[in-house]
This record gives sequence, C-alpha cells and structure tokens, in this order.
Amino acid sequence: MITTRKKRLDVNYTPLQCSGDIETVGSVPDRQIYSADTKEYIPDYTLTPLVLFPRCNATDPDQYTKSGVVNASLTNMKWYEILGTKRTLIDSGDANYEITNEGDAKGQIKIKRNSSVTTPLALEFYAEYVDTRTNQVFPFRMSTVIPVSDATLPSPVLKLDSPSSVIWNPLRNPLTRTIKAFVFVGGSDIASDKQKCKFFWYRKLDTGALEAITDGNGDNDWEVDSIDHNTLTINQDYIGDEQTYVCKLAYAADGNLPGSPSDNAPVVSTTIRRRIPDVEADWKGVPSQLPGGTTKFTPEAFVMDGMGIIPNADEWLRFVWNVKSPYSQSYSRQAIGVKPTITFIPGMMLELEVQDRGPQAILIDDTDGTVLQDADGNVLFDRINN
Repeated sequence: MITTRKKRLDVNYTPLQCSGDIETVGSVPDRQIYSADTKEYIPDYTLTPLVLFPRCNATDPDQYTKSGVVNASLTNMKWYEILGTKRTLIDSGDANYEITNEGDAKGQIKIKRNSSVTTPLALEFYAEYVDTRTNQVFPFRMSTVIPVSDATLPSPVLKLDSPSSVIWNPLRNPLTRTIKAFVFVGGSDIASDKQKCKFFWYRKLDTGALEAITDGNGDNDWEVDSIDHNTLTINQDYIGDEQTYVCKLAYAADGNLPGSPSDNAPVVSTTIRRRIPDVEADWKGVPSQLPGGTTKFTPEAFVMDGMGIIPNADEWLRFVWNVKSPYSQSYSRQAIGVKPTITFIPGMMLELEVQDRGPQAILIDDTDGTVLQDADGNVLFDRINN
C-alpha cells in the first residue's frame, strides 16, 4: 500500500530587538530650578510645558519587516505619574497633562505641572507592540524623573550646542560634526574652567547602556575624531543609521573634582540620525534614437534635490542600470555605476535604479568573524550596501 506523508513547514523568525528611550522635545529642559525666596520655577511648566517623547524602536534581524520607530503601532499605551510612593494612572481628563494618542508622535506627553525639590515628579510610560510576523507582544516600559535644584545653591546647567535630535543628510551636510558642551552658573558659561568642570562623554548602545568615550582611541571609537575637554568631534559617516551621544558633568565649585560623575550629575544628550531625503534621478547621453550599427552606448546618471544637482552622488548612492529587451518580459541588471557602458538592443527599455549605499561598516571575515585589517594594522571599512 502506498502512503502519503504530510508535514507543515513554518518560518522560524528571529525575535525582534526592541529598545526605547524618553527624549526631550523642544528647548524646554527636563530639569527645573526652584527659588524658595521668590517661589518661582525656572522653567515654569505651567507657562511653558515640558514635552517628552517615548521613542520605541523595533529591529527585525531578518529584515522581513521595516525596522525603526514603531510608536504609531503601539497598543495598551499608558502614562503614570509617580510622587513618592504614590503611582497614579494619567487619564484624558487630567489638566496637568496632554497625551498624543495616534500618529508617529503617539505617546508624546506634554507636562503642565511643576516638579518638587523634596518629592521630584517621576513619570512612567508603558505600551505594547505586536510583532506582525508572530503576534508576539513586546512590552515597552520606560521612566524618567524631573529633578529640581534649589536656587539657593549654585546649580550648574549643562547644555549642548547640538539639539536633542539631529538629522544628518550625507548628500549635503558636512561629514564632521563638533558637539560642544556649555556649563552655566549664575548666567555665565564656565565650561572652559578645568578646575571646576570635568566632562564625561558616552555613546548609547542599542541595549540602552552607556559606553564611555575616553580619548577617541577605544575599540569602538571609529567615528571619534577627537575629544578636547568639553568638545567631541565625530565623523558622521561612521555612526551607522543613528547614534546617541551623552555628556555628563562633574562640577566642583571648590575645584575638588571627582574622578567620575555622581548619580545625580547633570546630563544631556543628542541623537544624530542619518537620513537621505527623496531625490530625483535622471540621465543624459541617451537619445531616443541611436545611429544604425550602434552596439553600445554610455549614459551618465545624476540626481537632484531641491538645491539642484548633487555633486559626487556616487559616494553615497549606487546607480543600477536595468534593461529589458523586446524579447523579454522582465528587466535584468546590466551595469552599475554613474557612467557605464550599455549593450544596445534595438527596441530595448532602459531603467535606472538609485540605491542608498548606506553608512560605513567594519569589514568582517566570513570564516572566523575577525575584523579585517590592512598591512599596517588599520581596520578596513566599506559601505553596508556597496
């Protein structure tokens, strides 16, 4: 007797890698100063609210789904107010808060009340994200505290000259970015005073942990050009798709600086995101009719944005030329480059595809996973989509 065997085959998806962070939106800081003499807050959130955004990221290692910010798809979203040991769910009727409940800014909260010196206001965010591949639920839970400094004591205010979120367009913006820290005490910038101020620089990892950047010569300091006290200089081509930099301050009015920042040290951050905007691709050197006997021709590609033709675009973009002969139902790749040589077939269709070559990445040996180096011991890099 002949039997039939059946077996179900499924995809074994790699779990999503999820991370989150609460960011300050706008110029109003998430730290206040209170004067008991005047009973005034600086800034006063009842006049200029604080805006926080819980950025939720989900990365698909298998690249079946698009990776990035997933706030618009969050479910079961909640914000809690925590004062001391009391934890209270913030509802839509609470006049002290305004929560965005849909769109890309979903989860953003506007805080219209002040914190306290003795009982700082804490906020906790919770939401869930459903993996569309497996229906697995990933929870996001983040919290932050809004500290208040007593104005009767000299309290340093740490700031960066780089916003909390920066978009870097490699097609137009410089490779090098200088991030400078300032320390204001009594309205004066004292950041240059190395006897009273010491700065600690970090990069935030995908796990949320902070990795110290000491002298720019660490194992992962590929993008760091230099560190000079309160100034960090980086090459943005080596930050990947995005990178967050954190600066902490150790301050001592008496000049007795500690070797590391305290748990409540002033801290600020900036996140740099690599984004190539929409561009328009075109070519020249391709007439509608070619002379008889032509076997090859050489088109030249170029791309334009709102500012005009982009110079040296092939440094960042890959130009893929596809052709379809009159005898074929589909396109096939024939060449890559700005100005390739194309084989001419009468009646053919020509297609130009422009792709992002991606940021620089370390070259790894496929066999043993070691980092590739040249003869002088320098680490080798190439673009992710080269």
